[in-house]
Amino acid sequence: MSITALDFRDIRCLQAVEWKPSPEMNLIVGANGAGKTSLLEGISLAGTGKTLRSGRVRAAIAHGREKLSARLGFGEGLDAGKLCYERGASEKTWVLDGVPVKSAAEVYGRLPLMIFSPESHYAMLQDPNARREVVYWLMFHVEPFFLDAWRRYQRLLRQRNAALRVRDRNYRAFDPGLIQLSSVLADMWQRAAQALEGPFRDIVHQQRLGGEAATVLRPGWQGESLAAALETNRETDERLGYTFAGPHRADVAFKLDGRAIQEVASHGQQKIFMSAWRLAVVMVVVASGKRPILLLDDLAAELDVERRESFFATLKDVGLQTFVTAIDETSFPAPATVFHVEHGCLRGP
Repeated sequence: MSITALDFRDIRCLQAVEWKPSPEMNLIVGANGAGKTSLLEGISLAGTGKTLRSGRVRAAIAHGREKLSARLGFGEGLDAGKLCYERGASEKTWVLDGVPVKSAAEVYGRLPLMIFSPESHYAMLQDPNARREVVYWLMFHVEPFFLDAWRRYQRLLRQRNAALRVRDRNYRAFDPGLIQLSSVLADMWQRAAQALEGPFRDIVHQQRLGGEAATVLRPGWQGESLAAALETNRETDERLGYTFAGPHRADVAFKLDGRAIQEVASHGQQKIFMSAWRLAVVMVVVASGKRPILLLDDLAAELDVERRESFFATLKDVGLQTFVTAIDETSFPAPATVFHVEHGCLRGP
């Protein structure tokens, strides 16, 4: 899968950009504030409905404009499609092939995007929700029944929590369903962990991280089963008014030489680790037969020349359509189609 055409209007400093990218490696070069990240943000808006930065989407509307729009065409033949995302001050529209999008999953299934950015790296280290999202993204693309199981689990979880909040003792009636679905989701989680081991180990070895890297995927409860955890946490759940244990609390721990990576690794090592893990996730999805599109914002920062060359060589070998931002071409070691952006204007090779 690749993006064939892009049309952005009034996204931050971008007033009007029409763009036909390469189906392989695209390098976007420009000074700070020129609009490099805004170009990636346009792709993110059309493909996920989200920005690359913190804050609300409407903050991405160019100053003095009423709305932004991000349109893109993707795929070929029977797989071809068109996306349009528009956002005004108080309303938005998101359309796939002329039909309003009812669920983001409709778009995610057609156009898989993996985003590498400074914000995503730091979020992965600090926020368990960000870590879960990456594993959910993997399971969504490789486990045919994940979305249905996850939606059913979330529905039961909301009902149980609603009963807990009003001190309704009948909340226990939801436990059997939660336990059954938790077992299904935990099996998927475990398969994801096993599938990631080989690709992650290989990428880290290539990157010469300087220690033994490992990840530990936690199912969301302590002990042998969720049934036992629910019983153990019953008083806690009743006091807090929500369900403390379950797949919604699953997490990933990142280790370097057996210690939390935040405690022992430099910023550069942390970036290498997180980038390697995300790329391993992508490679598992590729092995399932899908072709994600990669957005890499300022990945070269904090990486030395050797590790930049190694990482981008691995990216090149994977052979996916990739969009990369950089201050100049010299910081990017792999062959690419180069686009220059200046004051919100894009010019091609």
